[in-house]
Amino acid sequence: MRAVSLSQKGSKSEKNEDACLVLAAKQLFVLADGVGGGPSGDYASRTLVEQLYEDCSEAKSLTEELILNSIKTANNLIVQTAQQSERIGMASTIACAFAHDGALTTIHVGDSRVYRLRDGALNRLTRDHVKTIEKQDGSLKQVVTNAIGVRADLKVEVQNFDWNPDDAFILCSDGITDVLNDSALLEMLSDQRLSIIDRLKRILTEAESQGGRDDKTIIYAFSPQ
Repeated sequence: MRAVSLSQKGSKSEKNEDACLVLAAKQLFVLADGVGGGPSGDYASRTLVEQLYEDCSEAKSLTEELILNSIKTANNLIVQTAQQSERIGMASTIACAFAHDGALTTIHVGDSRVYRLRDGALNRLTRDHVKTIEKQDGSLKQVVTNAIGVRADLKVEVQNFDWNPDDAFILCSDGITDVLNDSALLEMLSDQRLSIIDRLKRILTEAESQGGRDDKTIIYAFSPQ
């Protein structure tokens, strides 16, 4: 498989707290969105993808079990480090897509998403781990209910889907999906007048213009024809 990934720092934080990992030869794609602000969120997301790279990049046989164990190792490390006063409250989402044996396995925690693009239709494969709360001013806000680094007994959602060589799949952080709905994403992803990288650039630009202040990361993975 091949993949194109783009990431853009938003105005919400000092650093880009998103991190991603593309192991195209192993058909593994990972997006992590740090929570906690400043160096804390940045540390959590990068600790997660670095652990996955260490465990998966040289693995002779990549399996769902290996990926899950790597995520759990990273979770324990982040939980332990978060006890430090300057790291309290840090965590990370994860959206992982692993293509193998005619199947696509998604592994996710939080509100970063995995989509499948097939025959002109965009299907969201993951379910956001969020809830809506009312703020003091009466406005509504969505908060993440599950994240890497919050507790030792991590709950990870794993799903399996059929996968065809003609499919593409897309991973997005909420800096994009908070401001662009699925139909808008599909329209831009399907614009055959543009190269894949220019389609992704357009998505980042549009998310920014729609008021998206958070970091924005997108991965587009596909099999070359």
